[in-house]
Amino acid sequence: MPNKTITPTFSLRDVANVIDNLHIRVVNDCHYLKTWEQNIGEISLAYQGILDTARERLLLNRSRWNEEELKMKFISPVIEASQIEVPNQIQTFYERPLSGMLQGYFFSVICDCMVATPTQGGRPDVPYFFLQEFSPHLPPKLGGGWGEGDRNDPEAQMLVAMLLAQQANADGKPLYGAWLQGENWYFTVLNGLEYCRSKIYVATNRTQLEQIVYMLQYVKIVALTVNS
Repeated sequence: MPNKTITPTFSLRDVANVIDNLHIRVVNDCHYLKTWEQNIGEISLAYQGILDTARERLLLNRSRWNEEELKMKFISPVIEASQIEVPNQIQTFYERPLSGMLQGYFFSVICDCMVATPTQGGRPDVPYFFLQEFSPHLPPKLGGGWGEGDRNDPEAQMLVAMLLAQQANADGKPLYGAWLQGENWYFTVLNGLEYCRSKIYVATNRTQLEQIVYMLQYVKIVALTVNS
């Protein structure tokens, strides 16, 4: 029998594996993240009602929903209220695969949500933003990693997706991302191999939820600037 070629990889159950093996530099002072967090947008009256309903549902169900329920009943309305999409220019995609080689390692991930330029055939082409969510039932374990029996660490999976997109885009532009666990949102920026993380934004807090929307709206500004 012919010898099988084994492509090296490593576990995505802990984001530290990605940071260490792919030589990512975690930085605390990031111009791109500061600009992002300072963005002030506008939420129309119609969408304010949608946000209020989504927030109230999250308050009642944050410890009950699984990932799909969190996505459909909270994340989707929040993204809709952010009004990110522009016909033929910016589109939101769910459950899309990304795969490829990074520094000699092979990865295949499923992107829970991405914002990208669509192709004529309706597929994601140039991504700008990635979001990964995780069920609120399983908190991170002490010392790193995630609960036994769970899937990959959402931050690890998001970071790999950003690295794969950065390689494919090959435009030198920073990529934006977020990962969340239940009500807690963490925003991130990848610029080259420099990676920075935001403070926690709590979506059950009305003021912080509005800022989450403003930050999602900023993704549209970034995409339109790149496409212009």
